[in-house]
Amino acid sequence: MPPSPDPSSTRAVTLARFAVRCLRIGASSVALVALVRQQWIGAACFAAAWLLTLQAQRWLPEPLEAQPPNG
Repeated sequence: MPPSPDPSSTRAVTLARFAVRCLRIGASSVALVALVRQQWIGAACFAAAWLLTLQAQRWLPEPLEAQPPNG
């Protein structure tokens, strides 16, 4: 029988994934507003931040309850 996941670590991973998702949405929104205002440097910085948050979500582990048991 596989060990049960620690509820605190599961919650931490879930909250981290939610926070990264919120940052990604915010960065993309600000980048679009900066482009509309023709603020090219700001738009480029927030677009780079958006790309970094895309990569950060890949680095985070999957939630423990979503992982299949080793069998």
